[in-house]
Amino acid sequence: MHHPKFVLFFDNHTMKACPDVGHNYHADEFAQNLKEVGADLVGFHAKCNQGFCYYDTQIGVRHPSLPAGFDLFGETVRACKERGIAVSAYLNCGLSNEDAVRHPEWCMISPDGTILHPDVYNIGWVTPYMRTMCLNSPYREYLLSMIREVRDKYPVAGFLLDSFNGFPCICPHCVEGMRKRGMDCRKKEDVLEFGRLSALRLATDISDLLRPKENGLLVYFLGISARDNARIGSYLECECLPTNPCWGYDYLPLMSRYYRNLTDGPVLNMTGRFYDWGDFGSLRPQAAVEYDLFFGLANGMRPNIGDHFHPRGDISRGVVERVGKIYEKLRKYDEWFEGAKNRVDIGVVLPGAIGKNPSLVGLTRMLSELKMQFDFIDEDCDWSPYSLLILPDRVTLNGKLAALVKKHLDAGRTLLATGRSGLNPEGSAFLFEPEWGVKYRGECDYSPAYFRLTGDFAARVPDMPLAVYTAGLRTEALPGSTVAGKVVAPYYNKHWDGIYSYFYAPPDKETELPFLVLNDRTAYCAFPLFEGYYNLASVDLRNVLALMLEHLLPSPLLKTDSSLPSFARAFVTEAGNRRMVHLLNYLPELRGKALIVEEELPLVNVKLGLRLDGATVDKVYLAPEKREIPFTVSGDILSFTVPEMRGYCMVVTEVKK
Repeated sequence: MHHPKFVLFFDNHTMKACPDVGHNYHADEFAQNLKEVGADLVGFHAKCNQGFCYYDTQIGVRHPSLPAGFDLFGETVRACKERGIAVSAYLNCGLSNEDAVRHPEWCMISPDGTILHPDVYNIGWVTPYMRTMCLNSPYREYLLSMIREVRDKYPVAGFLLDSFNGFPCICPHCVEGMRKRGMDCRKKEDVLEFGRLSALRLATDISDLLRPKENGLLVYFLGISARDNARIGSYLECECLPTNPCWGYDYLPLMSRYYRNLTDGPVLNMTGRFYDWGDFGSLRPQAAVEYDLFFGLANGMRPNIGDHFHPRGDISRGVVERVGKIYEKLRKYDEWFEGAKNRVDIGVVLPGAIGKNPSLVGLTRMLSELKMQFDFIDEDCDWSPYSLLILPDRVTLNGKLAALVKKHLDAGRTLLATGRSGLNPEGSAFLFEPEWGVKYRGECDYSPAYFRLTGDFAARVPDMPLAVYTAGLRTEALPGSTVAGKVVAPYYNKHWDGIYSYFYAPPDKETELPFLVLNDRTAYCAFPLFEGYYNLASVDLRNVLALMLEHLLPSPLLKTDSSLPSFARAFVTEAGNRRMVHLLNYLPELRGKALIVEEELPLVNVKLGLRLDGATVDKVYLAPEKREIPFTVSGDILSFTVPEMRGYCMVVTEVKK
């Protein structure tokens, strides 16, 4: 299997009305540009979402304006192969508009009986999703035949297979399939689940056709879960264009900390040189793309820059030059990225499927701002590497999760929980009540709710009742627990009584309800702390989390101070006898409707402390120039100062274990 280092992907969804597809295309010139920018893998369309093929097909529909006898995809594969560049074949599977026009009986039917046109990304009526293909119709065998045709015809390194969305369909094929499974096509949840299963079934059949691991092929299915991809594919790809609101700058920080531990194959980080897919006329600032890619590299992901292939074959010199500069810069650090794995202290237990829900986004931001090192984990992961578990806001403990939590606590490790996390599946009691240190008494109906920290902890936040910005639980502290904060009630809840709107609801009196409870190996907050931070980013809520972390993790892997601002990000990786600290100092800024990164931001005299875990330091230096910097060691903590940096900085510690 090809293990890519620097990847490019060319989007090529071409309308039927384009009159000159490939008329100005010179495959050797195209491939030579790829070689000069340093790409070793390119993703290129064999079939686009408009249903057109760009290769010599005996099955599908060639784009009508391709010159007779011209195999655009085949020529690209040849020219790239001659220059040592691998090619991955892209085929859109769930969208194929030309086939839908010719075979409307292959289209998905929505629950209201019309041809399905899902409102994806909220971009209006004109979208690639004008017609979606039913994966249980005869289109299924037609698609499998095309994939087999490409596999047998061209020496490709793999397949990127798109649009396994699992949309709801009630066409006759799907209704019959649901009946056979005992599912009800009148129930929304059954229709959605059958759609998910249908997409997964087709992906599994394609995997059986390609046998990616046996044949050394890079195979990934966009739309099915990362864990299913790790099982039936051979690598993972995280598509994240942060300037598109559906992804934003919170998506990659979530997914990278989950994807990086799911597969032994490569993990690719796909961003774009443009502001959005279908946007031919933009070139994002160099610093913006570098931020995306350095972030991915610091999390074990190889860079992949998305571009648009002009239908005529025109080459945009501005793009070639920009990508060349970016990859030239990244290559200077590659000896330290190669084979590096992230070192972490904390495992964050997912409440279900990973996604941009408020709790996970809030948690990711809080832990990142505190420079904590963490993974996202589920019940199928190995939990043994984590000294601290976090159960964020709504992690109900079913049988398997409960057993894993018990094993973690029995091993003498620590646990932090917030909100409803730790309740039994019925939501009636904490499953590990003594360990949580509180008894569940019901929902806390204060709206708004306030809190005060108490005793020795009071000085950590301003001396006043502080808002939580969420609804929490009513609990009772058990004997022996340390109540570090209490709930403060408002005069009255915000409401409407028919005459008056009770909008202004100031804090009234401190109650005996615990807000924050600490025990020897656990810390529990009765409110969904992370969702509260997502709602209004109260720094005082982050201070509460910092207090909990200091109680449970007094010596984290990495320590910083105010010399590294909250918006900067820090990661620790390891390869052999090298430990790398990655610092990223960029600031996505909201400009009108768009988030943008334009510059690398400078910093001076950044103070850092790295836990050594018993290793002996040989030297500390800045990459890539290998300029050594002074350091001290006190106990198990290595301390050093980065004299200056701009945007991205890598500090390498060489150790003797």
